[in-house]
Amino acid sequence: MGDYNRIHPVTVGSPPPTSAPPEQASRGKKPSHEQLQLPVTAPAPGAPAPLPPPPRRKRHSRCCRCVCCTLLAVVLLVVALAATAGILYVVFRPKIPNFRVDRLTVTRFDVNTTTMTVTDAFDVDVTATNPNKRIGIYYDGGEVTASFNGTQLCRGDFPTLYQGHRTTVQPRITLTGETRLDSAVVAQLAQQRQAGFVPLTVRARVPIRIKFGAIKLWKMTGKADCNLVVDNLQAGTQLRIRSNSCSFKLKI
Repeated sequence: MGDYNRIHPVTVGSPPPTSAPPEQASRGKKPSHEQLQLPVTAPAPGAPAPLPPPPRRKRHSRCCRCVCCTLLAVVLLVVALAATAGILYVVFRPKIPNFRVDRLTVTRFDVNTTTMTVTDAFDVDVTATNPNKRIGIYYDGGEVTASFNGTQLCRGDFPTLYQGHRTTVQPRITLTGETRLDSAVVAQLAQQRQAGFVPLTVRARVPIRIKFGAIKLWKMTGKADCNLVVDNLQAGTQLRIRSNSCSFKLKI
């Protein structure tokens, strides 16, 4: 028999058989590093060159450094002040001054029941004692008031003076005032005067400077509160003080 050419059947509409692509032929092989590189697109001719990234600023580190330095300076200042105060306390042994009201004289006391006002004037003799051996006290004025059951009746000025070591001063302070009262306070005041037991509160708020040797400290506030009970509030008489309780505090 003669040789016949072998004819493969072809389905209408199917694509002609092609050979396998070289990628499939090398299936199972990992692509090389060179094959994974992406193509680099060159800038178009005439286009501006890309700007370099801006340098990173170290704001955060600078702020942290400033905060740390500030805190360190504050801590050192507090430690230095505490050490200085401790040394001064050990060397000078400061003590609180003593205040008391010795005498209270009424020079005027008029109660007008029609207008519900009281016009009054007191002379208050105060004794202030400095028990410290090496500490002087400057009194820079201040205010003194007298009140009846929480209602202020009159006020005056504390004198400006210096008190040396272990000395006593006895200033006389004049208090004057005109106060409008309500009917309940007027009735209560009349009842207390008739009974012979009138409660009064004398308060002093005085700016004070402490002197340690040659060192004069900052200004502080001395607060003296004296709770008194007197026998009457009659003008022109020196009142009899039935009870007298005073306290003194120093506000730094």
